Amino acid sequence: MVTIELEGEAKERYAIIRSYSYGEELNVLKVYELTKQKTNYVIKKYNTKEGFERESQMLKELNGAKNITQMVDYYPSQSIIVCECALYDLETFLSHQNDSQRHEEKGSIIKDIVSGLSELKKHNIVHTELAPKNIMYFQEKDGYTENWKLIDFDTACFAGSYYAKIKMNYSAPEVIRAHEEGIKIKADFTMDMFTFGLVLYFLEKGIFFA
Repeated sequence: MVTIELEGEAKERYAIIRSYSYGEELNVLKVYELTKQKTNYVIKKYNTKEGFERESQMLKELNGAKNITQMVDYYPSQSIIVCECALYDLETFLSHQNDSQRHEEKGSIIKDIVSGLSELKKHNIVHTELAPKNIMYFQEKDGYTENWKLIDFDTACFAGSYYAKIKMNYSAPEVIRAHEEGIKIKADFTMDMFTFGLVLYFLEKGIFFA
């Protein structure tokens, strides 16, 4: 595993608990703030400017939005974004639930996801990579409030702009077709609605698309 170290102001403010590698473009660090050691954060350190600039732009636009992960700091010179730290993702959570438990939880989960999607539409943003792994459970700073939030906006874009053609198992048919044909298509809210439908199926049946 590649050793990741913080530099400059980020190093003065945060200490690394653990690091994770996500391919060639991104490293994720779990950190704590040196002056508030009980508060953990996630640092996303991009190896390319494009991913950093896209996600930081989207999270600035979504500042204060309900059921959307919040950016608490960023360091452009290092391509670093600091975000809230989640407890676990939806895929992991549901893998530990039986049918009865899953059906008991799904109402509140759906409510939070819909709230997050409503915020995206309000800000004219299409997520493009909605999936159980990008829906995470957070505990707020008060220690009591807990909710599900949408995360990972490094491929998000404004509706009507040309989509980055990210292909995954939760992609809408037009996205898969564009990827296979090597053509550009414009981002549209229906892309997120299609993947939301697959997430609902996952919640109902407990079957996810690997």
